[in-house]
Formats: sequence, C-alpha cells, structure tokens
Amino acid sequence: MRKLFAVFSLGAIVMFSVAVAQHQHQQGQKPQTITGEVVCLSCYLTHDAKGEKHAGCATMCAKKNLPLGILTKEGKLFVALEDHANADAYQQLKKFAAKTVTVKGVIATRNGISGIAVQKVEGATAAKTSATKKTSATKYVCPMGCVPPQDKLGNCPKCGMKLVEKKA
Repeated sequence: MRKLFAVFSLGAIVMFSVAVAQHQHQQGQKPQTITGEVVCLSCYLTHDAKGEKHAGCATMCAKKNLPLGILTKEGKLFVALEDHANADAYQQLKKFAAKTVTVKGVIATRNGISGIAVQKVEGATAAKTSATKKTSATKYVCPMGCVPPQDKLGNCPKCGMKLVEKKA
C-alpha cells in the first residue's frame, strides 16, 4: 500500500510538473543550466538511492521510463521534464543514469516542486578527458636514472627501486 501511494504521488508530481513547465515555457522564460546526478525519482524518494552503487538499478529504471531527476551537489532535486519541442534531449538524459550531467532548460517551480524542461544534456566527459590526459602525461622515473621515464608507477625494471613521479 505504501509503495502504491508513493508511485501514485510521484505520478501526480510528474504530471503536475509537466503542466507547469509547459506553461512557463510558453511564457518565454529563459533557459538555465544546472549540474547534478541523474537519479531515478522512485528509488531516490523512497530509499535515498543514488551514486555509483545504484548505477545498475538507475539504468534499469530509466529503461522502464520511470521518472528521472537531477540532484545537485547542494542537495536540490529537480524533476527532469521532457521539453516537447526537443524530446531527444530527455531521451539522451536516460543514458546518464547515476552519472553527473549538466542540463540546460527552463526551470519551473510550483508548490515546492522544481522541474527542468530538458533542452540540452552534457555528460561530465570533459572533466574526465582532462583528468585522463593529465594522468597519462604523468611519468615515473627511477631515482638512480637506470631507465627512461615510465608510464606506470612501480619498480625500476633494472635496479628494482621504487619509481617516483617525475617533477616538472
């Protein structure tokens, strides 16, 4: 009974939020940008499920078309809404279940519930790419200078001493 009530309430919230978002979108509000984790609203609201541990479940929930939200670092939750003029952006959001994204869209708030009509989604790939480049550019050297700089931390293949990070 409790789950049925939660699902019914969640459905009502989503339907209400969609109506609000459409109204405000029609009123010409400007898009805003938010960054946060894509969460399954059913799992997050009923048992605080989020993060990497919940990635598999969140992905399944997204495939089942359960409602999604964006949880910011500050703890603010936005219901993710489909922008009827750009349904592809919301569909793209589903691919980022349990991942951090930056979403651009019109924000609608009514009676304490906030939603964002998703117009554009960007994954956190830019930050990962720069971190990967930095890591792959790191070199490790033998304190004795036995071998040329190595890509991986470990021991010198010649003398066995522990390799150290090369200082720039």
